[in-house]
Amino acid sequence: MSTEYLWTESGARLQLIRAQNRENLHWIFLPGGPGLGSEILTPLTDLLELPGSLWHLDLPGDGSNSRGSFKNWKQGLIEAVQALENVILVGHSRGGMFALATPELQPLLKGLVLMDTAPDKKWKKQFEERIERFPLSRKTEKSEAAYQRKPSNATLRQFVLAGAPYMFKKESLKKGIQSLKNLPYNCKTIQWTEDHFDPIYKARWIPKIPTLILSGEDDLATPLHLFQKKEFQGSHILKREIKNAGHFPWIENPAEVVKAFNDFLTLFRSTDLQHRLSPE
Repeated sequence: MSTEYLWTESGARLQLIRAQNRENLHWIFLPGGPGLGSEILTPLTDLLELPGSLWHLDLPGDGSNSRGSFKNWKQGLIEAVQALENVILVGHSRGGMFALATPELQPLLKGLVLMDTAPDKKWKKQFEERIERFPLSRKTEKSEAAYQRKPSNATLRQFVLAGAPYMFKKESLKKGIQSLKNLPYNCKTIQWTEDHFDPIYKARWIPKIPTLILSGEDDLATPLHLFQKKEFQGSHILKREIKNAGHFPWIENPAEVVKAFNDFLTLFRSTDLQHRLSPE
């Protein structure tokens, strides 16, 4: 079966994963990292039975997408959402942060899902403080030193794999590492993000649309309590903490993640769906 792509002017790539039915609803899945590629989300989109079409998004110059430059990530994200009607954006980790840093998305989206992400740059310092309680293994230290000494796609891959114990629970570590092994690592995008995005990041809009915020209960980097602020409360915002899971909860507790999406779909449909969706 041939792969169907949509490309935006700045080089963002939308890949059609599945069209469930003829409902004119489009779910765009934006990976975290950046530099891991949207392939990290394949186990998630394979799980979900959602109405409409499911798309993976690789921003310009990210993952295996060599078109464009990642410094144009914001324009690429806006263009991707504009390319389709009735979009629900699903952002994981920094993917969710990119969404919240882009207020231009607010009038373009019908719904938003934020997975294991954060509302501001404080997450990084808190993460560093939390992992101090978990001493680095010698392998992880060596991999980090190799990456810092000579950043490359290969050394980034080894560093991420060595740091997997910070992202997955012990009982699911082997499965987690397997999910990370063959991704199209891209060190240039993560370096750009750490230099230019992380130091200034904060949410620049508060969703007024149906929104799901979920996180693994054992996520060391971006736990759910980061969204305790009153701005992220309301009947249109659904929060779910996924039990027995870390930073990639669909790997460790797929059933609860599926239930969270189904609960969100119920919320979404309860808010006057026909009025909000453009006709096919």
